[in-house]
Amino acid sequence: MTAENHTAPLLEVSELSLVYRGASRSLPIVRNVNFSLDHGEVLGIIGESGAGKSSIGNAVIGLLAPGIAQTAGTIRLEGTALEAVDGEARRALRGRAIASIFQDPSSSLDPLMTVGAQLDETIAALSPELSRSDVRARAIQLLERVGIPDAPRRHHSYPHQLSGGQRQRIVIAMALAGAPSLIVADEPTSALDATVQKQILHVLKGLVQDHGLSILLITHDMGVIAEIADRVVVMKDGAVIEQGATAALLQAPQDPYTQRLLAAVPKLRSVHPDPASPGVGAREPILVVENLSKSFGGRSILDLFGAGKPHFALRDIGFRVPRAGVLGIVGESGSGKSTIGRILAGLESAEADRIELDGQRCDISHRNRAGSLLGRVQMIFQDPSSALNPRLTVAQALTECARATAPAGEDTSQAAVRARVIETIERLGLQTLHLDRFPHQLSGGQKQRVCIARALLARPKIVIADEPTSALDVSVQAEILALLKETVAENRLSMIFISHDLAVVQDICDDVCVMRNGRIEDYGSSDFIFGQSENPYTRHLIDARPKILAA
Repeated sequence: MTAENHTAPLLEVSELSLVYRGASRSLPIVRNVNFSLDHGEVLGIIGESGAGKSSIGNAVIGLLAPGIAQTAGTIRLEGTALEAVDGEARRALRGRAIASIFQDPSSSLDPLMTVGAQLDETIAALSPELSRSDVRARAIQLLERVGIPDAPRRHHSYPHQLSGGQRQRIVIAMALAGAPSLIVADEPTSALDATVQKQILHVLKGLVQDHGLSILLITHDMGVIAEIADRVVVMKDGAVIEQGATAALLQAPQDPYTQRLLAAVPKLRSVHPDPASPGVGAREPILVVENLSKSFGGRSILDLFGAGKPHFALRDIGFRVPRAGVLGIVGESGSGKSTIGRILAGLESAEADRIELDGQRCDISHRNRAGSLLGRVQMIFQDPSSALNPRLTVAQALTECARATAPAGEDTSQAAVRARVIETIERLGLQTLHLDRFPHQLSGGQKQRVCIARALLARPKIVIADEPTSALDVSVQAEILALLKETVAENRLSMIFISHDLAVVQDICDDVCVMRNGRIEDYGSSDFIFGQSENPYTRHLIDARPKILAA
């Protein structure tokens, strides 16, 4: 991919060191980092949370967080040392020479402005010589360039009217507005499903191949690195562990840390189903769901204009959750996976012909949903940081849950509750010293363990795990998955596991529902879905996984 007319690297980072300067002490963030990025090349930087990846990207862009300072080293763009460029000139580089793409497109877009207005505003700021009509024409051209269908119409759309993949394409179009030579992409696909991720990676690869852009790709996803990066830099604790050509490094990593990262990546395994093995529904169910439907909208003044027509998020859904087993629910964003979880947890109402939990009928209508399922079903959410109260210590959060859900007659004294809390967290790999900490003082994996402990302390009949590992690094993800499997086995729990990662679902689930546009597209035992199903959509989801992860 490297352009033939360039001999010197586009970007050179030499002996870069970054330090966080706190009130009482300084903490090294990045130590003596060296790498280069050629014209028309994709360089991946990979490592776990806290490795310093994003800090390097921010240093290149010139947007270091408050308190973080560059204490040594040089960053050169096309031979110019960026440290020597003054503030105004450095700001002028952003958007023109260097652009950025961040993880969550929703946080990068103003929900009150159409995407076209935001793109027009960006183009006008970077190219003030253009007329209003030229700005609009340029915006339409950029939308088409990143693969937005019907670009003139989508120019008038608001962010909430676009899918996650389309919003990320809009952000990419905004990054291209100033015709930069370098794009810093920080986790640009980690919040996206495999099929949408594949589309976005295809767009990025096309920009590199067709327009000679260079991309500094920051991620913890080995599959993304394998799919798009020419070379890769592996980081740990602020230092470079090893670097080299992607194919060679992934096939024969030299450092034990890189080897562990690769070993932790979940992979789809080949399945040769046993004809004598029991199929879906063969085990006794703890939960039976028949003809579950959920709609939004309808009764409003918008009906006068035909705009208040109900939208069905779920329609005629039916499945069974095996007792002491795990049902997986997979599908792309918008398929209705999380909506099912929220309904069954008693957080939303819906309509159904039959919801039966452990032999008892449940009413999930708006009037009775709280008393019907709430408490008997517990959720583990995707982002543990937002699921925990930042003002409560771990001990306060878990004690509150244990007391509130204790059955009548149980000892709820401070000593008894604390003993039960300690027993639960120790089984999950936490220590008593963690009890006095606030959520911000814990790692991502530790916070998710606290969320699992909170769910278990409520003594539910079913745990719903909604994307519980997608926000975590692969090594932490492997630990949490092993923990969930042990928890299900030891406590004879039933679980609904919601995910878009098929390898994770195959690893942990007995049965699998494949969702599409609010309906069940495919349903069967895990071995059937991954080994025998000929459903085109199921095969499409499986084939969308990056090849390094496919087997």
